[in-house]
Amino acid sequence: MSLDDDEARNSEGWFLVAADHPELGRLYWRYFDESSVNAPDYYGITDNARLASWVLPEWKTSDVYAEDYSDLSSSTARYFMRELFNSERFGSDYLESFDWDTEQLHIELSGELAVLQGGSGQSEEDFVAWIKSATWFDTPVSAEFTIKRLKNRAIHHTFG
Repeated sequence: MSLDDDEARNSEGWFLVAADHPELGRLYWRYFDESSVNAPDYYGITDNARLASWVLPEWKTSDVYAEDYSDLSSSTARYFMRELFNSERFGSDYLESFDWDTEQLHIELSGELAVLQGGSGQSEEDFVAWIKSATWFDTPVSAEFTIKRLKNRAIHHTFG
């Protein structure tokens, strides 16, 4: 079910997946299902709770389904980290390459991952290692963000 831009959404029972970074503060999982426009899905991290993806709390133990293009289904949530760091996924903000001469793995970030990494005070490698090892937890969606999210959704549909 896709919501209309002006349709209010009840945030009760929905959660965000978050972790607390020592420099950046709280970070969230961000996902878009882009199948309706024949594009690859987007997996990212954001520091803006209004842009974070919503998930039902049962996602870890049972099958839950997305209600909107930016919600996480249980299968999408379970594979989120794998897809976030899948350098072969078209449109990924994460790229890795191996230099056979030096036998070194090189990581290159782009998009929002690069912006966050730049503010973190960490190297690309250390920032990626932090994301992979961070304690990610479910936190309830604040009712305050429901209205703000609707405004962001309208902007996404207009310009995105």
